[in-house]
Amino acid sequence: MAATIQGNERSGLNPQLLPFSVNTREQLLTDTRGSRVMIPDLQSMISHWPQRTNTDVERLDEYVEKALTCFSSLSNNEARVRRLKATNVAFIAATWWPYASYKALEVLTSLLLWLFAWDDETDSPEFSAVINDWDKASTFRQRTTNYLQQSLLKNSKSNLANMSTDPINALFGPVAEAISESCDDRQVGTFLDELLFYVKMCGEEQKLQVAHRLPTVEEYVRLRLGSGAVRVCFATIEYAYGITLSQKIMDDEAMQRIWHEANIIIHTTNDILSVKKEVAQSQVDSLVPLLALELGSMQAAMNHAVDIVRSSIQRFDTAAIEILERYATTPKVQEDIRKSIDACRYACTSNLNWSLVSGRYKLNCQSMEGGLYITL
Repeated sequence: MAATIQGNERSGLNPQLLPFSVNTREQLLTDTRGSRVMIPDLQSMISHWPQRTNTDVERLDEYVEKALTCFSSLSNNEARVRRLKATNVAFIAATWWPYASYKALEVLTSLLLWLFAWDDETDSPEFSAVINDWDKASTFRQRTTNYLQQSLLKNSKSNLANMSTDPINALFGPVAEAISESCDDRQVGTFLDELLFYVKMCGEEQKLQVAHRLPTVEEYVRLRLGSGAVRVCFATIEYAYGITLSQKIMDDEAMQRIWHEANIIIHTTNDILSVKKEVAQSQVDSLVPLLALELGSMQAAMNHAVDIVRSSIQRFDTAAIEILERYATTPKVQEDIRKSIDACRYACTSNLNWSLVSGRYKLNCQSMEGGLYITL
């Protein structure tokens, strides 16, 4: 990539500091802070994709409140509970799975609560006691892996009561019970595989962080495809909407591309919109700062990240057309595929809209029309 310097931007990123390997995390943080960046309008790029809110969102708010009250009594950490409340989990669940039954929506909301709490436990400078301790974090990840396997494998629940004392992993209990009882072996297996991949990639990210080594863009994206937990949520689509797709359909190259491109859209969108929060927390192990090392400025990096989203939207739409045409002669199967595709689209629009209004990223913005200006 050619480095581009924005003359009117206080980026401080000097191409003379390259190559990439000699730049430290501290130097990148110093160079990034104070940059003023314009985020192009991401909403307009997916304005042709559906958006909807589940009609049970207010009822779901009450469920989240009760779940967090229970979590608070177990964790004894009011600051963390306040952060989870500010995350507005009910909103993202109700817009991510807008057509799920209320029963399923409660389960899926529990999954999101677990994901957010688990992420804070291992990766939050504010709340994590293991973020800089590889051994303790590895032990926690192994306990999580054991719990996930025991809770989801239908014949392996003998020690579950003893393993669920951890207040964070206890949040996963309702998810495991519902998925293991309602889904077939292939669906449960896919869900478990994605969960284990998520935990593994989070560990790989921490390995770089404790070594004080910045990843390359390529390394970062490879890890982010798992650590973003997007595929974990996609693995619940069939459960959420009461559909069953064959292994052949799930293995279809076009379906694989749909998942992949939607994953890129979501985690890149998150990286774009969370950069202000992360720089404030002295974190620069994310896409936009890493791109800035290669491109020479934060604005050039932001523009490139937005181009990644734009290109993935186009590739997603192409893959969707291909697989729907392939199953045009089997209307029922085609309709279930269409539901699965639209579920991925709802996930993308939900994630974008939630990221703008959620207290987690502190943007307090509902519309990106005309671009969104932020100072890092």
